[in-house]
Formats: sequence, structure tokens, C-alpha cells
Amino acid sequence: MAGNQLFQEQLRLHSPHTYNALTKLVMAMAAVTKNSGKKTFFGRDKGQQSYSKFLGMLQVTLQSMVLDRVIQESTSSDQVINELLDKIRKFELAHPNWQDAYSFASYFFKENHSEAVAVVERLRGTP
Repeated sequence: MAGNQLFQEQLRLHSPHTYNALTKLVMAMAAVTKNSGKKTFFGRDKGQQSYSKFLGMLQVTLQSMVLDRVIQESTSSDQVINELLDKIRKFELAHPNWQDAYSFASYFFKENHSEAVAVVERLRGTP
């Protein structure tokens, strides 16, 4: 199942930093889904490690969106989430193979919206 080349090129041209960050964010979201509730042989929690990586990649993605002028530093966290979801939706059109990641994004940003706003505010350093 290949993605749409047109959407991929549009994303790369209009927001190159965001596109690169989204590739890593999507993989991190897929890892959270995959590793949730798992432990290594030595007892380390894979889910916690994956979630931490997801938060780091989310922060990089938000910074990339500022660099690409998708959002501004003054943009409200609620609007930031809406813009991020829009970019993820477009990324999904270009790369539809990461369904676990997209379902996690839907759960994290839509179903737990108030928690997502709090996380985005914390990552952006805004009260």
C-alpha cells in the first residue's frame, strides 16, 4: 500500500522541517502502541521508554512547525494541536502504512484532548 506521491511532495515543499520531524514522530507513536505494557528480559519497561521518546519527538515536531511557520510561539496550545492533527492527516495521506501510529494520534490528541493540551503546554514551556 503505497502513499500518494503528490501529498508527500507538497508536505516536503511547504514544510520541510515538519515533514522530517513527522517521519520520526510517526515511528515513535507506532512504538508506543507496539511496546505498551511490555518489559525487557531484565525488567525494563519498554512502554515508558517509548512514551518518553514520543514526547521528545513531539517537542521536536512542535519546534519544526514553528520553523516552518505553521504555528507561532504565540499560538494557543489548542490551535497547535489542531494544526498538528492537520499535518498528521496529510502525512497519513502520503504514508498510509502506519495505522498503529495514526490510531494512537487520534486517541492521544482527540479522545484525551485536555491531557494533550497539558502535554503540549508543558513541552512548549507555556503555562
